[in-house]
Amino acid sequence: MEEKQFLIFLGQEIAKQRKKQGLTQLDLATLVNMEKPTMTRLEKDRTNPTSLTLLKFSKALNIPISKFFKFQ
Repeated sequence: MEEKQFLIFLGQEIAKQRKKQGLTQLDLATLVNMEKPTMTRLEKDRTNPTSLTLLKFSKALNIPISKFFKFQ
């Protein structure tokens, strides 16, 4: 898998998990202490999140971090 494709899938998975819980981008950004524009860039594959950022997402969404790497 190419790096760009990986970021696309990762952004889609973050958005999917966020929406499953009925959260807006602003809601999730607030939970992980992030600016909304950064949240938007992550979901639109414009930036590469750090492992610590993914850990914050997993805690905020109460899901295992591995969930972000199970692409379908």
